[in-house]
Amino acid sequence: MKRVLLIALLLPLGACGMHPEVQLVDSSCSWVKPIFIGKDDKLTAKTADEILAHDEKWKKFCGSLP
Repeated sequence: MKRVLLIALLLPLGACGMHPEVQLVDSSCSWVKPIFIGKDDKLTAKTADEILAHDEKWKKFCGSLP
């Protein structure tokens, strides 16, 4: 009886070595990029402020502006 109990307790431990290690990939910033203004773009002050706010948040959370 003790042998069966010991096997039952040790069996799940053997299964841990059979699975590859789980790796997390941070893709939270892969879909968002800074907004660049072209030479011919005509912006209002409000639009320029919103672009600046977007780019500053991107810089803070995702990287640095080029």
